[in-house]
Amino acid sequence: MDPLTNVTMTIPKGCDNAPRKKIVIDLIVAFLAKDEDTIRTNVSESAVWINIATSEELRGVDQIVSRLDENDQQLTDVQVSFVITHGKFASIDGIVHYQDDSALYFCEVLTFSSASNKGVVKEMKSYHVLK
Repeated sequence: MDPLTNVTMTIPKGCDNAPRKKIVIDLIVAFLAKDEDTIRTNVSESAVWINIATSEELRGVDQIVSRLDENDQQLTDVQVSFVITHGKFASIDGIVHYQDDSALYFCEVLTFSSASNKGVVKEMKSYHVLK
């Protein structure tokens, strides 16, 4: 079953005008949906994912996707506040609400392998606050 069934998604208007913005949104949705194929398509084999709050670093797409099943809380809605892209850099900010009334406030800062739309994520820095 798709973990995003019955989840309300709120995405800012105008994100369609920049292809990289759509890629960033699709990637974040893939993490929430535990969509390993989309993640592997858009993340470098040697990517580094840094969780700023815990100082944890995951190295390589295999380590990254191995962590997808750690959160089994049921999502109720996802609100993306903004997506910013410039060259090979991107950032996305928002809130994920869970069925137990908790919320994850997130900001992801992404560095792609190139400024072209064919570039893949080579580094992710996650700023998360769970309330």
